[in-house]
Amino acid sequence: MSGGIPESLPEDVDGRAAITESIVAATMLKRAATLEDVGNVAAFVASDRARSMTAATANISCGTLID
Repeated sequence: MSGGIPESLPEDVDGRAAITESIVAATMLKRAATLEDVGNVAAFVASDRARSMTAATANISCGTLID
């Protein structure tokens, strides 16, 4: 399996591997977004490097959702 496994899905969930594989298969990047991915975007948006951004949406779905 490529990419990260959704950390919010408990390890003892029945069918966890199948759920994760279906999430990965549904993405254009063939990987699942991780909490680190979300944290990196949040850190960028909170930084001075994003000071010109207003009313923007950040899509962190690895291509599952197309904007």
